[in-house]
Amino acid sequence: MRRRISINHSISKPVKTEAGHVSGAVIGEPGQEVRIYRGIPYAAPPLGELRWRPPQPVAHWSGTRQCTDFSKIAPQAALGDLPPFPQILPSSEDCLYLNILTPAKKTTDKLPVMVWLHGGGYQLGSASDPLTNVPRLPGYGVVIVNVNMRLNSIGLLAHPLLSKESPQGVSGNYMLLDMLASLHWVQRNIAAFGGDPKNVTIFGESGGGAKVANLMASPLAKGLFHRAVCESGTSVGLFMPGKPLKELEAMGEKFFAKLGVDKEKDPLAAARSLPWEEIIEADNTMMRELAMFGPGGLWEAAVDGWFLPDTPTNIFKTGKQNTAPLIVCANLGELTGPGVLVFPSLISDYVDMLSAVSKAGARGYACIFDHVPSKWKQEGCVSTHAMELGYVFGDWDNTSGNWLIVYFLAGPSGAKSPDPGLTHIDRKVSEAMMAMWAQFAKTGDPNVEGLVEWPAWEAAKDQYLCIAEPFQVRSGFSKVL
Repeated sequence: MRRRISINHSISKPVKTEAGHVSGAVIGEPGQEVRIYRGIPYAAPPLGELRWRPPQPVAHWSGTRQCTDFSKIAPQAALGDLPPFPQILPSSEDCLYLNILTPAKKTTDKLPVMVWLHGGGYQLGSASDPLTNVPRLPGYGVVIVNVNMRLNSIGLLAHPLLSKESPQGVSGNYMLLDMLASLHWVQRNIAAFGGDPKNVTIFGESGGGAKVANLMASPLAKGLFHRAVCESGTSVGLFMPGKPLKELEAMGEKFFAKLGVDKEKDPLAAARSLPWEEIIEADNTMMRELAMFGPGGLWEAAVDGWFLPDTPTNIFKTGKQNTAPLIVCANLGELTGPGVLVFPSLISDYVDMLSAVSKAGARGYACIFDHVPSKWKQEGCVSTHAMELGYVFGDWDNTSGNWLIVYFLAGPSGAKSPDPGLTHIDRKVSEAMMAMWAQFAKTGDPNVEGLVEWPAWEAAKDQYLCIAEPFQVRSGFSKVL
């Protein structure tokens, strides 16, 4: 009699990754628990000789790595009067870690994966933000991956000497190469957490939206993701358009002079030996001196002929992007003002992206977020930059404390008190958005039975979803303003 072999596919404690075993924690409400793994390394610490080099493989470890605490975040500095962002400290160049939130019970669940690329331009932010680690979006049947990457001059510095030592003859874009490394890690490891490596959605807001668009534009990212969501940002058009490598190399030479290493016998070795705090200080000093206060600060993505063969704008206009189903979302207040961050050109840039995706045979979906919590709405506030994030991640009751950060942006947009006045309507809007975002990750189509029918964007009809209570489909996305 043949013995029956029983195979246990349950997600074990610990989980085996390619570099070693990891353990996590369980969070969430009773009956809706989610496993969270904080601070899993996806690349080697970019320290010493690895500063300003592409990310390298993780070293293997023995035993079980306790992934119950967030890692340190990428070196960064607060800008102007911004309030302290959650976990702005401690910082370290040893920052190439990711967090996973999974509702899966078994490794065979093959749930869709959503990889979050944080905002903050290319200067601020982290995967440790309490908002993006709230367990409610995973509760809709998706695995969330939050990624840290190098930022500012540590993540984007270009210099002729760095290009000379590179096998590809390029420099800069280390932040973007970090993101590629994280996506490769997802391909090799996410199945152990119940995720499906063949169904990966990249999504991000503001600078994170630009990161998503850069990955869509890069041939190096081909096959690493299958859907994309850009919220309040893109690298197509005027927002964060990228710059020629030679221009950024020239900026790098000025930066070395600011650091005082340009006359050294080995300027690269001298720069790599400096504490990261001096690098960040020089970055901020040069940014003030040159009055470069855009979302990228001193640095942009380098059009280097390798990661980016051309500007993202030209890549999309010539149909050479990595085509995938796409959602683009803008907040009405960031188009009309008043506010701190107002950029009406975002709509025409989004139309260029939708047109390219549509011509390539994939579906694109456009939406305008125009919901404002009750108290702020009464005070005359508009749907400012970043306001939709609390709804995408299910923070309809200020579980994460994120609404204080939103208040910094909402104040110039009309809010007069820190309390936004969250009600059951905010929960309703949030639950609808989470359901649609999760459905898009599952199928490439955000439509959920029982909610409004959201048509794919077509140039002739120009339809979009207005996200406000009640949700409505309207015409004239390209002419919103």
